[in-house]
Amino acid sequence: MKDGTYTLKSPAISFTGNGRCDFAGYGAAVVGTGSATTLVVDGARITNKGVVRTTVVADDGANVIVKNSRLRARNGTLPADYRATVETPYMESVPWMLGLDGNVRATNLIGAGTKATYINSIVQSETWGALSVEGGSGLQLTAINSSVGNTGTYGYGTYAIGDATVRVLGSQFDVGSYATICAGPAASIHYGDSTREAVAALNSSLGLGLTKAELAAVPARITVVNSGHFGFMFFGAGTLKLDGGTVITSAQTTFLNKGQQTSITVDGSDGAQLNPGNGIILQMIESDDPGPVHVDGKMMNVGVYTEPTGDPAKDASFDPTSVHTADGAATFTSIALAGDFYNGVRAGKNMVLTFEDSTVRGVISATEAKHRVDTIDSSNFYELGQVTNTVKPAVNNGVIVRLSSGSTWTVTGTSYLTRLTLAADAAVRAVSGKSVTMTVDGTQTAIEAGGVYSGAIVLTVG
Repeated sequence: MKDGTYTLKSPAISFTGNGRCDFAGYGAAVVGTGSATTLVVDGARITNKGVVRTTVVADDGANVIVKNSRLRARNGTLPADYRATVETPYMESVPWMLGLDGNVRATNLIGAGTKATYINSIVQSETWGALSVEGGSGLQLTAINSSVGNTGTYGYGTYAIGDATVRVLGSQFDVGSYATICAGPAASIHYGDSTREAVAALNSSLGLGLTKAELAAVPARITVVNSGHFGFMFFGAGTLKLDGGTVITSAQTTFLNKGQQTSITVDGSDGAQLNPGNGIILQMIESDDPGPVHVDGKMMNVGVYTEPTGDPAKDASFDPTSVHTADGAATFTSIALAGDFYNGVRAGKNMVLTFEDSTVRGVISATEAKHRVDTIDSSNFYELGQVTNTVKPAVNNGVIVRLSSGSTWTVTGTSYLTRLTLAADAAVRAVSGKSVTMTVDGTQTAIEAGGVYSGAIVLTVG
């Protein structure tokens, strides 16, 4: 549907068989396209099964609003002669370098200035992705009071690329691999509550057209994420904000940063929680994406990741004690955290952590991060991001910790830092019955409130 205002009321659509291209909407059940288009899909029941047999595609500046609907996409069988590629006109399966499999995503958002909003709806993909955003600019993806996820083992809830804005308010995410993949380079992601004020503001700014009665009928809810693997994965730069009563529960690490510039903020003042099953809140590693390979003039997904050997060489031009624009930064406010923070990047990238009015219990350290296997290709894609940590002094992977007012760090194990700053009322403590000792450049140094320490810092518990 193009260049007009349309409403689809209670359509029932079921497509079986392969589509052609979900970057163009070929094979999708519903496509809204054109900057003069507003498409409302209300009460839809769309169930598709097949390769790139997408349910809803928003494209080319359209404003697509899906409400009170159920969308489900299931995988098909790839053509026998299909060769996995990242070239968009021909891509029929997810690039395995994302740590995923599958050949259909439930929805897609593309073009320039396009908006897609899902309200009080259920959106499911078997694998790959539920709410996808692909190449374009000024894209806005929003989920309000919706149930989003994957019915298979692998998959994401949302994807953020370019300068896309992704909002998740008052929604339930049950995902196989990640709540959101951030592909950057300037993506903005927000998970929070569907307060009446927030929904009313979006109704105005996104042109949702909700009546007063519809707005009044939208209950205020928190966002809950349950992930079978990681919480959020960054293989591109971006910002992520978690607030309200948002609860992130993941079988593995909450924030997986593959060597990217990030600005993560978590505000726990209204009850937000982070629950990593493996006890790691933030893991920074070198990118393990081997990228596509040129084969016969096309970009094919046949690369192989090989684990680097030997110790990283010191980069004399990089300062691990200073904050750089391109660092991986995270700020935690008014929250109680239990978990570890590791920087295993080999090249120049610091982990910069700020705690404000918060408590953190765990290890915060530079580390040597090693994958469980030496090589990763399409046959064992699930090994991507899976690393073990051995805490070691920083080389090009500084760890900068700021304990602002009212914050306390309870150290549970040896931690290697490059800079530590304490506010006048901040504290570093050991677990009950033990004590914490600090050395700076090999010299034992007292940890004092208001202190600033820089260099090769080692905290040990004994």
